[in-house]
Amino acid sequence: MGRIAQALKKAEEEREGRLTHAQPSADDSSGLDVRTHSTEAPPSRTAVEVAATSRSTETWTPAAKHRPNEGLSDSIIAHSEPNSIIAEQYRGLRTRLMSQNPANENRIIAITSSTPKDGKSVSTVNTAVTMAEIRHQKVLVVDGDFRRASLATMLNLPKSPGLANVLQGNATFEEALYQTQIPNLYCMPAGTTSGRGAAELLSEEGAGPIFQRFQREFDYTIIDTPPATTVTDVGIIGKWCHGVIMVVRLNKTPEPVAQRAVRMLQVNNVAILGVLMVGDEARAPGYGYSRYYNYYRYYYTDSNKGKPTKPSRR
Repeated sequence: MGRIAQALKKAEEEREGRLTHAQPSADDSSGLDVRTHSTEAPPSRTAVEVAATSRSTETWTPAAKHRPNEGLSDSIIAHSEPNSIIAEQYRGLRTRLMSQNPANENRIIAITSSTPKDGKSVSTVNTAVTMAEIRHQKVLVVDGDFRRASLATMLNLPKSPGLANVLQGNATFEEALYQTQIPNLYCMPAGTTSGRGAAELLSEEGAGPIFQRFQREFDYTIIDTPPATTVTDVGIIGKWCHGVIMVVRLNKTPEPVAQRAVRMLQVNNVAILGVLMVGDEARAPGYGYSRYYNYYRYYYTDSNKGKPTKPSRR
């Protein structure tokens, strides 16, 4: 089983409360922070990333609560195994996203999938962690999946207050913002909806200013959203984002379902930045994908209507 597939399975087990404390395996990389403990040379940076470091390195930090010192999920591979191949694959995704942003603008990016349990939440957190590795950047990860919230559990943070509470007006932005133990990374959990529908909350007049604040105060905001084919939430969130990444799980997501999700995003005028393929290396009869990799293959698009162009392969 591919390592990302293992991470996805473990995250699912954690959500259902079945995960036990396993002993480290012989090939465990000890989860050391790559910037302070790695014995290997740091990964090479692109010209975009090098240029980005010329931006201000001021010590500004937003008001935030709770900074726990342990309990992060093992599925956050970019943190627990920073020198692993998987972590490098997520850095490859980071490089691609930064190359799509040559002006170094503050950006909001949503991550979705076509069906549940495709790995979007794990991919959301790992993408945010690798973005936060660039020291000048302030990165926010937001749980916009009110029905199956999981980011607070993975990051060992309180589940509430969160985005839903801010949208309802029963918590302030600062009260719902948490600083994680990972440098430069902040989190806003999903919070509690108090029985109100997600689409209703996201359509509140105050939603726009909240997302504008995300963009104003953070270099990158990465938002976990529900599957695109199950609810309308991602279509609503997408209008405040610079684009959406679609996660497709190899050997699981049928091609017609993925195509339907893409069409739904296009109908809602949501820009599709690319498709992130995760899971096992295998051929799945009837699924229609041309090839599979152990980790991921990122297809990116130059426009919302265009077909995916040549993928980044690491």
